Amino acid sequence: MKGRSHSYYMLVSSLPPLPARFDSERLPISLERLQGRLAMLEPEDAEETDRLFEILSWSRQFEEGHDTAVVTRYGDLMQGIRHPMIREVLLTLMDDRMILTALRLRRRGAGPPTVGIGRWADQIRRNFSRPDFGLGHVFPWITSFDKMLEERDLESLHRGLMGVLWNDFKRRADNYYFSFEAVILYLARWDLIRQWQELHSDRGRAIFDNLVTEVLGEHANIYS
Repeated sequence: MKGRSHSYYMLVSSLPPLPARFDSERLPISLERLQGRLAMLEPEDAEETDRLFEILSWSRQFEEGHDTAVVTRYGDLMQGIRHPMIREVLLTLMDDRMILTALRLRRRGAGPPTVGIGRWADQIRRNFSRPDFGLGHVFPWITSFDKMLEERDLESLHRGLMGVLWNDFKRRADNYYFSFEAVILYLARWDLIRQWQELHSDRGRAIFDNLVTEVLGEHANIYS
């Protein structure tokens, strides 16, 4: 344990500070250099971070074409996650995504999602007609995000979601220092910065334009 703590002290110390906000103009460290630093991880922890990156990448693509396939794939991926903090990070991401999915369905006049991911899918189905799905005490941003959807302000909606996630991970990170949990929360925030920058590249703008079309279109895939 002493050797492990020392290696994580060195690892965390080697990581450049993250910016105050996710919408930074540049990443504090490239993916290649970050992967080089992660070579200091213990083998079992390195496997866990590989799975973290796999799910983060998958969650942005949702290649499966059917909602039940998405849920099945999500369950398969999560089964391989053992560390509680990684599970918590991923569940937080999926919970927020599930809420946005339900808001989009309701805004289009559709019924509640028949399948779902995250911890609140059943609660959302049972309270689909309530403005905040009965979750306002847990997610106070729901009504403001719903208003952004009503106004078709998808860019503000995306910025708002990223801000919610960033603040959540930053708050958690304040409780950890030279540990594997600190590394996980660093990676989660680093990935948010990367997502934002990809979205605002030329290619990302095209992807975002397609997303807007799908969200507002009549036949949008609810998980796109």
